[in-house]
Amino acid sequence: MSNSTTTQQSAPAATPAAGQRAGLWAGSAPAPKAKGLVLGALATVVSLVILVALGKASHQVLMIAPLAATAMIICASPGLPPAQPRGVLLGQLGSAVLGFVAAGLFGHSLWVAAVAAGVSVGVMGLLRAVHAPAAATAALVVVQHPAEGKFLVLLAIGSVLLIVIGIIASRINVIGKYPTYWW
Repeated sequence: MSNSTTTQQSAPAATPAAGQRAGLWAGSAPAPKAKGLVLGALATVVSLVILVALGKASHQVLMIAPLAATAMIICASPGLPPAQPRGVLLGQLGSAVLGFVAAGLFGHSLWVAAVAAGVSVGVMGLLRAVHAPAAATAALVVVQHPAEGKFLVLLAIGSVLLIVIGIIASRINVIGKYPTYWW
């Protein structure tokens, strides 16, 4: 047995190559380009203002919080799977139906809303239509208990309008390519 200790030389600290980020920001997403950020925000605002205007004209509420989040996803991240028409439509409508079923079976409480929102993630996965804002739709249905038929129709109209606005914004080069696939 030897009592000697070996010393290891530490490797020299790696310095980031040109264009790489170091330290705290090394693993973070790259900063968005100013033009894309401004145009994405503008497209989101226009989308939501259109929902409000059409809602006012029809004396209905089209601009609900989950659709605001949907508008942001479509306009700021048009290439992501949750932004695609299948995810938006099936995710929103499937989660709303789940919320109505949960409320019908277990009542209108925050406990039921939490479970419905969580279970909606599985439903969206089965439908291959994961769309994060739709989990909020399931919770909203449980706690606000809107009229089923009317709510589903308005949710479908709002979702389709956001998809159409995304398509138009893409065609006039305000946002990136949208949709990247339909179904």
